[in-house]
Amino acid sequence: MADDFAIMSSRNHLNVDMQNLTRTLCAAAMLALAGCTAAPIHDATYVLQPRQSLDLARGVTLTYDSFSDSRCPANVRCIWAGRLAFRFILQDRDGSEEFTLGPDQPVATPAALHGARVALDLGNVPPARAASPRTLDPMPVTLHISAPTNPQPLSRP
Repeated sequence: MADDFAIMSSRNHLNVDMQNLTRTLCAAAMLALAGCTAAPIHDATYVLQPRQSLDLARGVTLTYDSFSDSRCPANVRCIWAGRLAFRFILQDRDGSEEFTLGPDQPVATPAALHGARVALDLGNVPPARAASPRTLDPMPVTLHISAPTNPQPLSRP
């Protein structure tokens, strides 16, 4: 009888240990998975200078890399109107993605943002510069970031 009690007590103790182990493993798995998912992108507006970076979500950085302004000066007649382009680099744990925005293409939906949009505020794009003297002063940009319409967490391996 004492042996039966010892066996049952041992089984109950083993059962309790297994339950504790299962709870511990589940908690560890939840913490690990939480670390694999970046926070979602939220609607926001940012003013950036060339070479300035900002974190859009954990592990996702947007950098305003540079700009190119070949537009025809305001007081000159040109054969070609030229182009204004702002170059951006989106960096995440999977690598980097480059894209360009400008008056002719003011919106981008980079794959790394999983449906979020980056839009250039055309109301804040400076006019073409005068013909003399032509300087390349830093040109800030105003960006509107729009969250995806069906937000999904940014997955990470």
